[in-house]
Amino acid sequence: MKRTKLEVPAAARRAAAAVGGLLCAMAVAALAVTDNVGRAPAPPADDVRAVPVAAAETGLVCPAPAELHQPDVGDDEFSAAPVETTTWLTAAVLDPARGEEPVLTALDGARSADLTGPLEPGDVAAVRQGEPSGARMVRVTPGGATYAAATVASVTTEGDLRGMIAGPCAVPAVEHWLVGGSTAVGSSGRLVLQNPGGTPATVTLEAWGASGPVVLGSQSLVVVPPGEQVVTMLEAVAPDQSRLALHVTAEGGRVGAYVQHHRIDGLVPAGADLVVGGGAPARATAVSGVVSTGEAVDDPHAPRLELLTPGAIAGTAHLSVLGPDGPVRLRGGEEVALEPGRLTAVPLGGLPAGSYTVVVDADVSVVAGGAVDREGTAARDAVIDDAPYDRAWLTGQAVPTAGVVADGAVAVPDDATYGVTLSGLPDERDPERIGDVDDSTEVTLRGIGPDGDEVWTHTADVPTGQTVELDTAELSDPGDTVAVVAEQPAEEPGVVWSVRMAEADDTTLFSVLAPTAPLAAGGDVPVRRVDAVG
Repeated sequence: MKRTKLEVPAAARRAAAAVGGLLCAMAVAALAVTDNVGRAPAPPADDVRAVPVAAAETGLVCPAPAELHQPDVGDDEFSAAPVETTTWLTAAVLDPARGEEPVLTALDGARSADLTGPLEPGDVAAVRQGEPSGARMVRVTPGGATYAAATVASVTTEGDLRGMIAGPCAVPAVEHWLVGGSTAVGSSGRLVLQNPGGTPATVTLEAWGASGPVVLGSQSLVVVPPGEQVVTMLEAVAPDQSRLALHVTAEGGRVGAYVQHHRIDGLVPAGADLVVGGGAPARATAVSGVVSTGEAVDDPHAPRLELLTPGAIAGTAHLSVLGPDGPVRLRGGEEVALEPGRLTAVPLGGLPAGSYTVVVDADVSVVAGGAVDREGTAARDAVIDDAPYDRAWLTGQAVPTAGVVADGAVAVPDDATYGVTLSGLPDERDPERIGDVDDSTEVTLRGIGPDGDEVWTHTADVPTGQTVELDTAELSDPGDTVAVVAEQPAEEPGVVWSVRMAEADDTTLFSVLAPTAPLAAGGDVPVRRVDAVG
């Protein structure tokens, strides 16, 4: 059937529009009148009182003991795992909520007989647990300024996993940025996703390498069941990547995420460690714990920095290298071009021997990480005489400024030597003026012992623009300290810090951890009373 289009005269259309507008205005007015009928006048601004709200229980998810997933050849001379791996979980909680005892549980919350129970005593709790059989959680209800720090450290003296593989127990989150690791020949990365919640979590993975974004296809979605962990071998989903950065986002629950990375050079161990979450993309970030032994610029084992701008806009990063005597020139590396979506490596060879912090200031948001190698000694019965190496992966941290306190804590593994690296960050990092700042920050360090008591205190004066290194001999004897706590005045320039730890009998097995920030405690919530009528 043919349809006829009816033409409405312009005058009629204008009249209809006018009537429609009048009806809308009348409806709005009626709603306004109705909305005010029966409602009491607004309360005065001062009719507000603070209602205390207690903090909810918080769980810190701990890495599982390090594992090597590859077939054994059955010959100890060529075995990838000729010796056993020793693992310790160390935890300390300061000032939990009154009447609440921190406890260790399994990932699903179960409290079985093989777990160390409540962490005691009351105000300061500490524990060391050898050989945990799986992932753990430290459950605590925050009190005042509650510091909850825990570390899982696995030590392997020979084989592919040779090294100290350590990582912190962390509050689960919906987003993680992991910068470090690789899947090139000789490297292996195990992405571990942990779900401590009661519902499944759907995790989305994004990856970037030296050439740009890495296509993961169907492997970009991972479902993690409640109370369980899921392991993904990165060389299977993102092969042949000389460097790697991951973005983990979760829906349906908060998750923990880390990468267990190890590499070999032929048959020689070349380092193993955990890559853990660092700061979110920002225009300023800092990498603490860079250690130079005076390596040459082209030394493949020299420290290095890795930078990624995950957005679509190119940018430029300016690097400030803060050493024991102040800022150090990086021989043309102070300015780095950033291509969007490409993970850029910046070699840090050529630095004088010492400890450093690298501050990155960019005109686009970046995430950062770093790597430090340490040479060991070949085993007496080794088939190849080449020296093995261990590697520590460093995380990018948010840059604190004056008035922003960088308090935190790090748990120290059993029988480990350790050192604390602190760097004072100037607010203005102009390369021509950064060394002219005459200021310092006084940081108070405290050591917590295995029985929960404070075993030492130390006050460090950290000059702005410089890096201060404190070793175990200046603080305590190995084994005496479960956790290091650092506190600084809010009104002084910001300080970024980290703890470098090593196996007591072989200090070439090492790792570097950034501090865990204090937990959010309960507080007062403003409540305004509103009286309804009718």
